[in-house]
Amino acid sequence: MRQIAAVKLFFVIAVCTIYLISFSQIGVLAYETFLGETDRLPAGTMVGPISVANKSKQEALAEIAKKVNEWKADATIPVVYQEKKGEIPASLFTFQIEQSARQIVSGRPSQLLVQLDVQEFSKTIKTLLPPPLASSINLEKLQNDVTNIAAGLQMPSEPIDLAAYVSRSDETVQQVSAATLKLAKRPAPLLEWISSNPAVEIKGKSIFSLAAYVKETNGPLSSEEMSMIASAIYQTILPTNFTVLERHTSRELPDGITVGYEAKVDDRNRDLQFYNPNTTAYTLKFRVENNRLHVALFGLPFTYKYVVKVGDIEYFKPKTVVQYSPLLRPGERQLKQSGKRGILVKVKREAYSGNHLVRTETIAEDFYPPSHNIELRGLELGDTQPDASTSEPSAADENQTDNNQNDEQTNENKAENSGQSEEKQPEKEQTPSTTNDVNNKQKNDDNEKQG
Repeated sequence: MRQIAAVKLFFVIAVCTIYLISFSQIGVLAYETFLGETDRLPAGTMVGPISVANKSKQEALAEIAKKVNEWKADATIPVVYQEKKGEIPASLFTFQIEQSARQIVSGRPSQLLVQLDVQEFSKTIKTLLPPPLASSINLEKLQNDVTNIAAGLQMPSEPIDLAAYVSRSDETVQQVSAATLKLAKRPAPLLEWISSNPAVEIKGKSIFSLAAYVKETNGPLSSEEMSMIASAIYQTILPTNFTVLERHTSRELPDGITVGYEAKVDDRNRDLQFYNPNTTAYTLKFRVENNRLHVALFGLPFTYKYVVKVGDIEYFKPKTVVQYSPLLRPGERQLKQSGKRGILVKVKREAYSGNHLVRTETIAEDFYPPSHNIELRGLELGDTQPDASTSEPSAADENQTDNNQNDEQTNENKAENSGQSEEKQPEKEQTPSTTNDVNNKQKNDDNEKQG
């Protein structure tokens, strides 16, 4: 009996075992038959930015190749250094599609493998940089960042700024421009301010206002002293890619300042403002030596060489104003005041890439009106003393007077449109082709009192 019971128990256990094994195998076979293949990749499986979930290995390989080809057909990676722009073409990238597919991890992201043609990449980058920076750029970090962009199949909306990969050292941060202004005297407040502010940082992508900076530093400077500093700064930044936003001139060219380089500043409504379009900061450094004000600009080298050209000067003869005096004999004449010629000059800036002229832009047209000769004359016999002075302009003087009246009306119309003050200009003067409507101020700032 015991043997029979043992046989029955063994038989039951064997049947159950066979049933369970058969059921598991038959269930898998049924699932494969009715619900699909077994090599489908689960959710969350990624190759770089490409999702290959619910695809077979072959379908995943085809999907990766498709997305890579779409990217290579349209993509370029823009790079820039200051004003020079370039592109890294997609042809410099080699995508290892099959190797990327073999490294797929089910349910997890994996890398899209890319190789960059380093030699051609380096050539492209060096064409955008000034020679001093070619050996100072962190090329390895730039290569990694660019490769990661390609591996992510990205299309950057903003160019890669190469200046961000340049190390800051004595070799890269250098003097890029300088100017010297002779001081007629050595005012103590000016020397004290320079001693307290030997360097001024001009931040990247920012506007600098000299009047605001002097106010912030509590500089007790007169208009003449601020104008000396402004003129030296203006001359320093002209051969750069900085944009002059606001600049004024006096009625007469001050002593010691070269025509075309004056900048008048006061604590009322005249200022020197300019914009640094670069992403990196630049520093203005001041010093006074041998009765001269020296200003130098330090920062990364510019991509272009900038040359400032002051054009031929046009002169305007002064009129003669006649005043009659009873103290002089009839027919006697005496020069009371000697006049000065008027000046009109155009300032241009040229940008060169090597010996190639890239562009020419007009920076300003400066006009200094003539001051009149004043002549005293004795009364003729039978004449009575006039109530006011008279003038004897020549035909050219009369034309100049008419031109000034016409230009005054033109400037009044401009002032209504631009919100600027009334100014008088000569007929030959043209408005500079700049992007800011501040150059009307640059010509005749203090001519409101004329006429």
